[in-house]
Amino acid sequence: MNPEPGALLHIAAEPGAGATSLALQIIRDSLLESGRIVWIAREMPDPGRLSDILGSLPPTSLSRFHAASFGEHLARGIEQSLDLIEGLDSITHVVIDNWTGVSGRVDKLLVNVIKNLIKSCNDRCSLILTSPMYEDASGKNEWSIRGPDLIPTTWRLTRKNSNSSTRLLDTGKDIIQLIPIDNGFSFVDYSS
Repeated sequence: MNPEPGALLHIAAEPGAGATSLALQIIRDSLLESGRIVWIAREMPDPGRLSDILGSLPPTSLSRFHAASFGEHLARGIEQSLDLIEGLDSITHVVIDNWTGVSGRVDKLLVNVIKNLIKSCNDRCSLILTSPMYEDASGKNEWSIRGPDLIPTTWRLTRKNSNSSTRLLDTGKDIIQLIPIDNGFSFVDYSS
């Protein structure tokens, strides 16, 4: 289920579907195996959710989780973090949470910084970008991905239906049912 080291992954999600939780769950597994994570975001994940997903980790694992939030100055934050990312060989994952923001056009400077980050991470560590999708204006209740297509692998995370807490994760190869649980998601094969 988790991307392999060196993987480039974009998790595009229906707003509120749990892209941040899914990314936290992916990096939790890496932290357990002595991974080192750089988490860059507009804002930090909800403290309760962060505690639910990462709270069971020993302090030695949590000490390898380097997180910072930069609000609307995300591009500057990523640029400042590039020295750390390029300077530490032990970085296993870089996560840029909510990289596109929730509305408007994605800033060209931010797109260029992400392109530089992709080059820095390529074959060295996994890069995970999360972003909210938006409803297509066609009225067909379809979700469109915000921002340019920079990453070869995109997972789409949506609610199964409006009355269900169950999520569907479309990896491009499989559709996996995700059941929310206290410490992330439980995965159930849905279809291929």
